[in-house]
Amino acid sequence: MSESSTLTPPPSPGKTTVGAGQSMNPLRRLLRAREAGIFLVVVVIMVILSIASPNFATASNLAIVARIIALNSIIAMGMTLVILLGGIDLSVGSVVALTSVVVGFVLVKLGMPIWVTILAGLALGALVGFFNGLLIIRTGVAPFIITLGMMGLARGLALVITKGSTISGLPEAYLALGQGYWGLVPYPVIIMLVLAVVIHIMLSRTTFGRRIYFIGSNEDAAILSGINVNRIKVIVFALCSTLAATEAVIETARMSTAQPASGVGYELTAIGAVIIGGASMSGGEGTILGTILGATLLGLITNGLILLGVSAYWQQVFSGAIIILAVALDTWRRRRSG
Repeated sequence: MSESSTLTPPPSPGKTTVGAGQSMNPLRRLLRAREAGIFLVVVVIMVILSIASPNFATASNLAIVARIIALNSIIAMGMTLVILLGGIDLSVGSVVALTSVVVGFVLVKLGMPIWVTILAGLALGALVGFFNGLLIIRTGVAPFIITLGMMGLARGLALVITKGSTISGLPEAYLALGQGYWGLVPYPVIIMLVLAVVIHIMLSRTTFGRRIYFIGSNEDAAILSGINVNRIKVIVFALCSTLAATEAVIETARMSTAQPASGVGYELTAIGAVIIGGASMSGGEGTILGTILGATLLGLITNGLILLGVSAYWQQVFSGAIIILAVALDTWRRRRSG
């Protein structure tokens, strides 16, 4: 059966399907998009925080928040790709830790050039993701289990390499990657925006991106249509880990040290950002814009709680509650529409 004769992937989430002969004003379509509601919540929270804390709207705090949101978004964009397939990747936080210590080791201990170090970190991330995808398609074991095992394996390797200690003495030229500015915009934000545009175009304008949505919506139909589902799964998991490694390269520069303890809980933040952004855990539904808005919402809440003097323990409670609420709302929405 030829692929052209099969079902086509569903329209991208956030877009409203219009029947034949109907038209919709672009402004109305924008306002009805799911991302519009998340954006409104983000604006409201920013206004509230500006009133509640005089330190929120300062240039220094906004730069900190922007960097954190950018780094969280980079990992979350990779998680978006996996969740669109109907999978999950719990190893991204450990990939951040392993990449961080490898970058520190190659840069400081081996004295390699910065560009070689960055390529080594990204290649490591791609390799971990490749093995995740390969194990999933070869064993038939659920991604949750495979990536859970990789989470422990990668974290353990990070501790073995450094013996539990941090690596410092990173060169200033490298630190600029995480701490520098282009004009008034931090470098991590620029990198995040470039990656977001590239991934959005890939998902919305390429055959590969449409196949990701198709597989997440109906994997059996995708197989029957002749799509190489296994190859796409391996590529997507490799991309997810590569984006986690990208975050690690930037975060290591931002923190000025390579730490085996970095990345703890990042997988939960990434999943939360994707789900809050409107993606479905069952696959086939989600957008990069929604993911970035979800990461922005979580970043603002975390920063706001810190400025308001709320205990770090309660910050985790609030973040967890928001994620649970987002999943519950997604489940309710799907049951109502079904």
